Amino acid sequence: MKNALILTLGFDEKFCYRAILRHGLKEGDKIVLITAGLVEKVKKAYEWIKSFAERSYDIEVRLIQINVRNFTEAISKVTALLDELRDYNVIVNLSGGMRALVIIVLLALMIKPMRNLKLEIELEDFSGLIEISNNLLRIHEIKQILTEEKVEILSLIVQGKGSVKTISEILKKDASTIRRHISDLERFGLITVEKRKPLEVKATELAKLILK
Repeated sequence: MKNALILTLGFDEKFCYRAILRHGLKEGDKIVLITAGLVEKVKKAYEWIKSFAERSYDIEVRLIQINVRNFTEAISKVTALLDELRDYNVIVNLSGGMRALVIIVLLALMIKPMRNLKLEIELEDFSGLIEISNNLLRIHEIKQILTEEKVEILSLIVQGKGSVKTISEILKKDASTIRRHISDLERFGLITVEKRKPLEVKATELAKLILK
């Protein structure tokens, strides 16, 4: 599957440059820059990235300008882009550009969750890269699948009672039912499997956040 790198762009091309290098793009991949307006400094940064990507990787760079003063229209424009990229591994880097621009892209990702998504942001001083769990963007969807029974099971797992046998005995439910719920919880990144036989699981930080 081909990659599509989406980058928020401001006055400085350094964040975009570093992201392009980091992800080792190749011919056939895509680079999309999203900016709040093509003022002179942004234009220079765009032209530098375009020249670098085309010269070094033979990848065409696409530029999308959005109006940050109209959030609804801007989000709609970004969600349309995400629809176009459904068949790609999508990497979104939110390191550059205006805060409003970053928020718009983040909201679009929450409206249009993507399975093949990697979301990241580099710290302003270049001292580190933060990868944001895709499941954090799907909290609303996750909460919808959390039935009362699943919440009971998840609560016990958060308390450290992670074996199917223990959960089954406490809730007086059949072990096969517990396993089925645990499978759903694992799919949404709420638990991780510690041992398969016998099945033992552990809650993730996302689970603790959702149950607060």
